Amino acid sequence: MESGKIYETYGCLGQTFNRISRIPPEYRSKWDKSLQSYQIVEIIDQDTFIYRSITHSYGFGMVSQRDFVYMLHVKTYDGNLMTTNSISVVHPDLLPTPAYIRGTTFSSGYVCLPLPENPEHTRLTIILQVDLGGFLTPSVINSVMPMTLLNFVTDCKSGLKMLRETIT
Repeated sequence: MESGKIYETYGCLGQTFNRISRIPPEYRSKWDKSLQSYQIVEIIDQDTFIYRSITHSYGFGMVSQRDFVYMLHVKTYDGNLMTTNSISVVHPDLLPTPAYIRGTTFSSGYVCLPLPENPEHTRLTIILQVDLGGFLTPSVINSVMPMTLLNFVTDCKSGLKMLRETIT
């Protein structure tokens, strides 16, 4: 049985779907300010990877760094819908360490779809079901997670502008 709280947010990205769909997931470490590290651990196939992400601490150290190890599947459908689907996995090379609190990602993902009224923009939907691990109170989690998702959308917009020259 899954647990963890489900968070959902939406954003409008000022880029075409075709541009966004060509950005490899490993570029995330260049623009996502919540992450200290984001690395591919294993390539399963052209669409499926094992990643490890390490977050920064938050709230002046009130929320310690977390690490997440998860399988990520990226899929484009009919040339105009892209999904990322992720779930935590146990990887023999990345067992929990005392350096980080191990978080768990339950069935989660992003959806990118061109806006019907403006195909030059893309709607981003994020659904995240996570257990941050450790001993955080629900009030701390409920204050950190919504802001984290909003910051992700803002960072994503900034990252797309930054990568505009890199990805052609």
